[in-house]
Amino acid sequence: MSPKFPNSQPKTLTDFPALAFADREAQLESLHDKFFQPFYLMAEKCDFEASRDVLLSARCWRHDRSHSSVMIVSGRNESHLKYAEVAYDFFTRGYDVWMCDHRGQGFSQRELADTQIGWVDSFQNYVNDVSIFYSRMVAPHLKAAFYVVAHSMGAAVTSLWLAQSRVAPTAVMYTAPMFELILKPYPRVVVAAMVAAGLRSGKEKMYIPGGSEFNVADYGFDLTSSAARRNWNRELFVRHPELRLGSPSYRWLHEALQVPRRLAHSDFGNQLRCPLMVWQAGSDQVVRPNAQKYLHRAAGKCIILSERRSQHELMQETDDIRSRVLSQTLSFFESARHGEKLE
Repeated sequence: MSPKFPNSQPKTLTDFPALAFADREAQLESLHDKFFQPFYLMAEKCDFEASRDVLLSARCWRHDRSHSSVMIVSGRNESHLKYAEVAYDFFTRGYDVWMCDHRGQGFSQRELADTQIGWVDSFQNYVNDVSIFYSRMVAPHLKAAFYVVAHSMGAAVTSLWLAQSRVAPTAVMYTAPMFELILKPYPRVVVAAMVAAGLRSGKEKMYIPGGSEFNVADYGFDLTSSAARRNWNRELFVRHPELRLGSPSYRWLHEALQVPRRLAHSDFGNQLRCPLMVWQAGSDQVVRPNAQKYLHRAAGKCIILSERRSQHELMQETDDIRSRVLSQTLSFFESARHGEKLE
């Protein structure tokens, strides 16, 4: 059934209705105009100063009748604006939604003069930022249940954060966790050697070989098979050029290559203190769908599912894929809220 459009523009957050997940792509632009963008613009600004005096852009949507809180941790080259539809879907089903753009991307402060170079001094900075956002902004307003939804790089950061902290969410959901990057056309050992050589020669803040500024025309074909959502997200970079982030730097790639070692060192799977649902994309061109390699010690606490036809961004995919991911995630969250064990 197609969504019913309101006769008048919603005036408060509680005026927005929950929409079925099906039959959206054909009218996605209208849905954004009538629902998702007005909803996004009603967000509370929660900008804050994170570690090393970097200003991070954050948003939240909350109301008195919500039963839970969810913190969304995005992937590389993403913003809270891109997640308007996702935030809408959780909020209209009873969740307060909290989201913060990572340093160096989205609407958050960039640390280099060339704002398009994908750079971070250490992934630990991302972890510290999430910790500060949670403790300073989210925790004081938590509802009875607290969840985390994390995508790609955000899932790697969330894993390190949970391993280092005493925070125990009611449940966590990952999509396409960036535990291991797909490195083409060279094997990992060659890429690691190239990056190490680049760092030794002072190239840590330079694009990796073949890297460049963001190209709108090329964006999204390796991320989603939904033309409607790919085109919408591409249009965001046209309307907001400040969101654009180019290729990674030597330092960022070095840090990303250290994620498997850091996960093993933190013993994340064994340390996991909450139920975890992981969605992998069978047609992923960005990360390897091998989460079980890092979560084998989380038996009884983790369930790993796969969407064979999905590309990397499962929550930005075609309606049928996206519907299964979000519907089963919501059911998983509800089961965790009521203390039911994984089957």
